Amino acid sequence: MTPGGHLVTSALAGGAVLAGTGSPELAGGLIVGGFLIDLDHVVDYLAFESRPSLRPTAFLRHYLGGRVRWTVLALHSYELVAALIALAWLTNSVWLWGYVLGATLHLPLDIIFNGRYERGGNMVAFYSLIHRWRHGFRADRLLDLCY
Repeated sequence: MTPGGHLVTSALAGGAVLAGTGSPELAGGLIVGGFLIDLDHVVDYLAFESRPSLRPTAFLRHYLGGRVRWTVLALHSYELVAALIALAWLTNSVWLWGYVLGATLHLPLDIIFNGRYERGGNMVAFYSLIHRWRHGFRADRLLDLCY
């Protein structure tokens, strides 16, 4: 799904949660978890891709042009969500529960919408950090993108 799509869905869900619960912490956490989770794309781009340009157009051309070589994407993982659920349970942090809600909104949307562009791999498995680690975090081993 596009960043704009995630922003809209997160804002709508956050607004509904705020209206339903009256909790700005829960709503804010949901918006952060649903939208800013995509910052790991920027981290991967800067840390693992060779000589990246910091221009937004170059970043988008890299991703939309199918030039991705490494897919660590630490925030896009079931394992992190499970760990955050345990931490939210232990700390009873409303904001963290909101983040978990946002992440659990974000990941299925990615699976559904990104699956339209993927032919050879398993999008459900792709969002497991362990699965990506077993494939060396290499996009050519994980995805067959047809942008």
